[in-house]
Amino acid sequence: MSEDHEAGETAGAILAEPVNYDADVAAYELATKPRYQNLGFAERYLAGYAGRLKLSTFASYVIARREQNCIAKALETCSPLPSQILDIPCGTGKLADVLIRHNCQVMAADISMEMMALAKTAYEGRPGFQGFVRCDVTQLPMANESFDTVICLRLIHLIPPHLRRKIINELARVTSRRLIVSYGLASRFQRIRLKLRNSITGRVSAPHPVDFSVAREDFSQAGLKLVRSFSILPLLSCEQVFVLEKA
Repeated sequence: MSEDHEAGETAGAILAEPVNYDADVAAYELATKPRYQNLGFAERYLAGYAGRLKLSTFASYVIARREQNCIAKALETCSPLPSQILDIPCGTGKLADVLIRHNCQVMAADISMEMMALAKTAYEGRPGFQGFVRCDVTQLPMANESFDTVICLRLIHLIPPHLRRKIINELARVTSRRLIVSYGLASRFQRIRLKLRNSITGRVSAPHPVDFSVAREDFSQAGLKLVRSFSILPLLSCEQVFVLEKA
């Protein structure tokens, strides 16, 4: 009798917050997250923007340089200038040079140990670098307002709708002043471009782009105010960098 009761309580606890494993959730949990925690993928990712320039890596190289330039411009327009930055996901250290040159303290975080292992060359030994933290962006192990600036590049376009706002709220929680985040924006042109790219290459570069109105709703509900934005490359990428400040 007691065992039946305990089993019933357990079942009830499991069913209290059911997870809808639809195609989007399954693709993210079973494909996207494991892919970024694969050393071979991490090495290819790094080579795409930091290796020898080839025709196959040209787009990745150009987009990476534009991302670095946009983040640099975003930081330069901040007032006051950032002093404590969280780079999440830090990936293979793409933003290391940009962030370190701003004479501030930087912590790098990612769910992928494989990515961070390759980021060591870019980050370790640099002035102001505070170290690496392995964590899931949906539940950051940092106290409220631990940083004055949080940077989240090339993540939100991979996130299915059921997690997107949770992540934005979590990023907003750990910053005291601003969040710099990139989204994939789903304009009519970009939807057509992404569909054509998928049909030609079989690759989905931005599985979860959103309309600009949806992005603004995300910012508003997290208590963030949009102050400026930067387009990465309108013809090659749907990525847009937003500078948001706490209201």
